[in-house]
Amino acid sequence: MAEPPAPLRWAPLLALCLLWLLPGLVGHEPWKPDEAYTFGLVRHIAASGDWVVPTLAGEPFMEKPPLFFISAAWTMRLFEGWLGAPDAARLAAGFWNLIAWLGLAAAARGLFGPGHGRWALVLLIGTVGLPLRAHQLITDTALLAGFCCGLAGLSLALIRPLSAGLMLGAGAAIAFLSKGLLGPGCLAAAALALLAHPDYRRPAYLKTLAIALAAALPLPLWWMASLYQRSPELFHLWLDANNFGRFRGTVNLGPRAARGFYGLTLPWYALPTWPLALFALWRAARARQDWPAILPPLAVAGCTLAVLASAADARELYALPLLPPLALLAMAGLRGLGRPPRWLNIVLALLLCALTAYMLLCAAALSFPLDIHPAREWLGRRFHGWTPQFQPGRWLLFAAAAALLAWCWRQPLANSYRLIWRWSVGLTLLWCGMATLWLPALDHGMRYREAFAALKPGPAALIRPGDCVASLGLGEPQRALLEYYAGLRTQRLEIEGGAGSCRWLLLQTLHDQVPPPYDKLYPAYVFQRPGDRKERFRLYSLK
Repeated sequence: MAEPPAPLRWAPLLALCLLWLLPGLVGHEPWKPDEAYTFGLVRHIAASGDWVVPTLAGEPFMEKPPLFFISAAWTMRLFEGWLGAPDAARLAAGFWNLIAWLGLAAAARGLFGPGHGRWALVLLIGTVGLPLRAHQLITDTALLAGFCCGLAGLSLALIRPLSAGLMLGAGAAIAFLSKGLLGPGCLAAAALALLAHPDYRRPAYLKTLAIALAAALPLPLWWMASLYQRSPELFHLWLDANNFGRFRGTVNLGPRAARGFYGLTLPWYALPTWPLALFALWRAARARQDWPAILPPLAVAGCTLAVLASAADARELYALPLLPPLALLAMAGLRGLGRPPRWLNIVLALLLCALTAYMLLCAAALSFPLDIHPAREWLGRRFHGWTPQFQPGRWLLFAAAAALLAWCWRQPLANSYRLIWRWSVGLTLLWCGMATLWLPALDHGMRYREAFAALKPGPAALIRPGDCVASLGLGEPQRALLEYYAGLRTQRLEIEGGAGSCRWLLLQTLHDQVPPPYDKLYPAYVFQRPGDRKERFRLYSLK
């Protein structure tokens, strides 16, 4: 069993976790693009109770299975009396974060011994790429929880086959029902890769895999059977186009992968875990020890990275499942790092002071009509059209969070543990500032409420109740929120030939790139999202 890490009390850890988790979960509308279409799917399940076929603005949306949408529909129906519908649905992201934390802590405890689960959690929430995505209404938070549960199963496989198999199977099922074949495929590849090591060619590990297979299959098979019974065409659309086709790039879904995309993304996205992970691998190769503890996360990280790099499409969001195994590898590196140079603590403190000062400078420019030169260009580009608004309650909340984090910063910790702790505290401070002081301006630039609410049918509005509205080029996020804010479900010219007989046409374009023959028409109404300089919406009267 490994030596115990630096003792970390529960009170500061709980304070850090709450200050990281709670800000950003509520207080804003669904944001483009992922939150917007996800919210449309959640609303459909909450209203209809149909968990078999995810539906967006009246059309089947077979990109992802329904687990996250179901969980968000539950939280929306449970908390909508106290919160707005988007905020109530977004609480599901907090729930899946908690599941991920428990799975990661169990994995770290199984690999390194008691006390290490807390530090693995500190490493995970300290990664630069996690805070924004972990607080969004997206299926990837459930996928992250599935990977953490799967990691826990692989980490405990040699010592507790029954519970390990159940956790591995549950993780694979959660990953499958969140985003399809990618998650369970990566976990299965990692589980098979571990058989290359003699320690895993034992009956206990084979028992773990058998239990995992039995635990993973029932719920995915139930949903697939229900989907096939409902519509074989939709089943094949989900399986062929949205799994294999998307991976191979034979369908026009998702952004195409640039050369070396993850090699360029992970150096900032996975800080500070990847340097510690590389140190753990170097130390294990040099000393020929610690391999049993790092093999499960190494297998998961390696197989997942190989699958992501082989896929035809790529986004930084897809790298989220790499963060838990990298946190466990970093835990191994942290244990052997010893006392870091004193200058690292000084550099970290100076960097945090500089970033906090800039964050507060931008917050002041967003709250007061100040012409602050260092922030002027960036603010004008990111928050176009924003009018400064001073909200004292938000400043008081940030001040309280900063005071609590200052107490966390001063916790007596030794060696490299103090450096990592302060890194995570500093990142949480920056996130609290963004999620409180910047949130109104961020919401202004990312929401569609004002843009689409103006189209709501009414006696004095352009669009009268009962009018038929066709659309062309209208994206999935826009269709979902147009139905939510304006109550409009358009007939799309892309799939409905009779939509041309409608009274109105809503056209979405980039800038002023209007396709013929509509470039010869004069629009009745032209609008755009408040903070968006690219998207244009034009409403044409066809009669």
